[in-house]
Amino acid sequence: MVSEEKEITPVRIKFSKTGDLMYISHLDLARTMQRIILRAGLDIWYSEGFNPQPKMVFALPLPTGVESECELLDIKLNSYMSNEEIMERLNRNFPADMRVIEVYQPEAKLKLISYAKYRMELFSPKITSSTAHDISNLFSNSCMIEKKTKSGVKSVNICDYIQSLEVKDDNGRVVINAILCADNEKNLNPELIVEAIRKNLHIMDTVGTDEYYKIMREGLLTQDLIEFK
Repeated sequence: MVSEEKEITPVRIKFSKTGDLMYISHLDLARTMQRIILRAGLDIWYSEGFNPQPKMVFALPLPTGVESECELLDIKLNSYMSNEEIMERLNRNFPADMRVIEVYQPEAKLKLISYAKYRMELFSPKITSSTAHDISNLFSNSCMIEKKTKSGVKSVNICDYIQSLEVKDDNGRVVINAILCADNEKNLNPELIVEAIRKNLHIMDTVGTDEYYKIMREGLLTQDLIEFK
């Protein structure tokens, strides 16, 4: 007798991770999400073998300390469940600083993500009327910084990893809107933008509460700079 094969349903979950949850590692996020999915009663598909694991694939793991409005998780379900019900069940079990924004069937593979869009806010008493202009100049041509690569730590020109960068002064704080490389071959941690500013302009280099910054990932983009779906 031939057993009936289950119909596997691919699902993409777009969610936010903000507040204190920006400090949890990607590994902790994966463990948390696994528990939430099981608690929500989703019939998730498991890998085969001696140690079956829930099949979950995250897009572009978020650096620790960065918030996000556009986290993507791909899962597969053994049985059909509407996107609305998946969203409702997950949100019912999510912690306060996580929220499902959208659930849908994926249109493209995660490997097609090429860029990430970030908003960075710098707060410091050292900010002057010329700070935004100085930051723009810093990244206008060449800015060398130490970066971890597959072959070790190397000094690289950070500007080669910046697709676009806009800096403005907003009532005493500096706001940076940047699109950074984020594919498998070329990617940039937004923290390195702040590190370059700290190293070259001596802003954000004081230990204490007077100087601080926030980083929010606002979107994931394709090679053509179209929102990734």
